Amino acid sequence: MALSAARAVTFLSQSWAPVLARLSDAVLLLDTADGLVACTIAARALLGGAGDLPGTPARALLGLSPEATLVGELTICPPGSGLVARVELRRTPLFDGEGALAGSLLVILAEATPVRDNDIEGRLRKVALTISSALDIDLLLDRVVRLSAELIGAGAGALPLYDAQFDRLLPGHVVGLDAALIQGPLYRGSGAIWDLIDTGEAFLHNDYATDPRAMRELVRQGVQAVLGVPVVASDEILGVLILYHLEPGRRFGQRDLELLECIGRQAGVALQNARRYEEAMRESRRRQVLYKASVAFGTSLAPEQLYLMIHHTIARLMPCDTIAIALYDEPTDEIEYVYMVDGHGRWPSRRLSLKRGMLGFIVRTGLSLRITGCDPEIEALFGAEPFGEGEDATGSLLALALSVGEQTIGAITVQAVAPDAYTPDDLSALETLAATAAIALQNAHLFARVQELATIDPLTGVSNRRQFFDRARREIERAARYGRPFSLIMLDADHFKQINDHYGHVAGDQVLQAIAARCRADLREVDVIGRYGGEEFLVLLPETAGLQAMAVADRLRDAVGRTPVATDAGPVAVSISIGVAGFAAGSTGTIEELLDQVDKALYRAKAAGRNQARSS
Repeated sequence: MALSAARAVTFLSQSWAPVLARLSDAVLLLDTADGLVACTIAARALLGGAGDLPGTPARALLGLSPEATLVGELTICPPGSGLVARVELRRTPLFDGEGALAGSLLVILAEATPVRDNDIEGRLRKVALTISSALDIDLLLDRVVRLSAELIGAGAGALPLYDAQFDRLLPGHVVGLDAALIQGPLYRGSGAIWDLIDTGEAFLHNDYATDPRAMRELVRQGVQAVLGVPVVASDEILGVLILYHLEPGRRFGQRDLELLECIGRQAGVALQNARRYEEAMRESRRRQVLYKASVAFGTSLAPEQLYLMIHHTIARLMPCDTIAIALYDEPTDEIEYVYMVDGHGRWPSRRLSLKRGMLGFIVRTGLSLRITGCDPEIEALFGAEPFGEGEDATGSLLALALSVGEQTIGAITVQAVAPDAYTPDDLSALETLAATAAIALQNAHLFARVQELATIDPLTGVSNRRQFFDRARREIERAARYGRPFSLIMLDADHFKQINDHYGHVAGDQVLQAIAARCRADLREVDVIGRYGGEEFLVLLPETAGLQAMAVADRLRDAVGRTPVATDAGPVAVSISIGVAGFAAGSTGTIEELLDQVDKALYRAKAAGRNQARSS
């Protein structure tokens, strides 16, 4: 699906043209017909005056034939530019907030012209051009370290990134040394690298082993001299570019320092652009995932299917080692954890008081939590409780309420084993997803409730007549197919008219409710009880025949008549009469035939004096 041309241009101009204004690479913003919408300053310089003409076909801008593909390695000759260049074109599709194709980004990666080895300025331009053409951060870091080491003639190099939020250095690309040296975050400590970050001034030491701040691991690997410069963009330190000499007697000079500072500045701009590009791409993908999820949620009315869809969507957006979804049961003031999954699989559902559990805290307060470093003490502040023994550890988490309008219907938490796994953008995306998911969950549970009401007798809470006979026919078909026995019980409250006349109809209703509840408590999960009409009930007994069915009937009769029923009019003594009929293994018949037999058996029980069971 694609937008109309006018809507696509409007969307691209409003959402993506401002992004291009901050990029230093040669990038074209194209509509769905590959017409120019906007371009970066670098692209305009490459294309000449044609870059100022929106609507111009991209192939014409690049001096390509109308049939040429806009991807891969090509030779371009933009009209009026006097340039012939071998480039690589990379295209990325762009979608609007509803998942419709709006256009594309065309990135022009220029190939540098070879220069003489002694042409330092030319080689520096080559490095700068190669660095600026990378929009993939890992590729960019690798290029910066390798090309810097090659240009200056160093034996090794590294580029750890600086995380200002947590004041730490993150593992970066390492060339020529054991990469295990820079595994895991490096938090603030002593050493020249932290002085460089604090002051923004370069570090050069040609006898590194004698420096009191030297890292013993580097000295053991033979590092003789070190040169480090900040990687800076917009006056912000993004990382540290470090080169090492490993051969005795090799030294870094002032010219090396100046060259590396120049590369550090260029790398900073390129890294900033790559991050912006990656963020824009991530946001575009995130919008598409959220849009598709909202459409999918709206088509499902099955709660279990919705839980899975929510889980899978979140896993596409962010780290998701553990997820829990809980729904608020207002009448009982409880939280029901309906879906809990971690690396060990699905955990059983459970109920907790609203005053317990982290999601109970979320429902009570309506807060959204983003915790980047979890430990038992922090989790205890919010009442977090374990799923069970052996659950995955939590290093970081997101948690927020599921709300529809002003009503909170539940809460959700997403957790990762690693610390610092979630950003504010992740929380924002989860909030957007939760808004749609909450409506879908409420609709699904309302639909399930309507379905339940359509199959349940409203007075006694057992199956109504229609539902019971649907189940009975299916069970008879199954029993006939596999040659299994099957029995049916019909029970009737003795002297029920007298109970109504003496105690009133409210008490009579309470007697029927008690009969249903006592029978249900005494039956197996596979047995089905339904109200046949008035004071009569039917019970399905799969895999049961003959004496077993009679034993069940006597047990039900005892369970109902053992104690009087407490009613608003006082205690009422109750007894029931029961008829039993069934098909033996290998026999066949219809529910109508079985019903006729069980009805006759019930008549004999009543004729024999009531409060007893008879079989057909």
